[in-house]
Amino acid sequence: MESKKKQYSELTDCLCTSIRKSARNISQKYNEYLKQSGEDINANQVSILVTLSQIENKTISELSNQLRMERTTLTRNLRVLDKSGWIKTDYGSDGRMKYTKLSKKGRQVLNKILPHWKKAQIQTKKLLGEDLQLFKQNLEKLTNL
Repeated sequence: MESKKKQYSELTDCLCTSIRKSARNISQKYNEYLKQSGEDINANQVSILVTLSQIENKTISELSNQLRMERTTLTRNLRVLDKSGWIKTDYGSDGRMKYTKLSKKGRQVLNKILPHWKKAQIQTKKLLGEDLQLFKQNLEKLTNL
C-alpha cells in the first residue's frame, strides 16, 4: 500500500497553496508596518478603504466583485470599518439597496498610514527584485481568471 506521504506528493507543488501562503505572509509584513502608524488597521481593511476612495457609493455586491472578496467576508470587514467611523453606509431611495463610501475619518486614516504602507511596499518590491513588472502582469492575469 502506498504511503500517505507519497500518495499526495503531487499536491505538495500546488500553486494555489503556494500563492495563499505567500499572500498571508505579505499581509503579515504589511500589517507590521501599518501597526507603526498607531491605527488599529490591517492590510485587508486598507485595500477596502483604498477601493472605496476610488469608487464611491458602491453596493456590497459591486464592492465584493471589485475586491474579489466573498460578500460575507466583506460584510464582516465593513462592520469593523463602520464602527471605526472610516466608512459611511447609506440606503437607496427604496430602502433595499445599501451603499458604502469612504468617510472623512477614513480619508484621514489613509493619509496617516500612507508613509508606513510605502515602507512596506518598498521592502516587498526589494524582495521581488528586477522582474517586478512581469510579476505584476502575471498577478493581473490571475486576478482576471
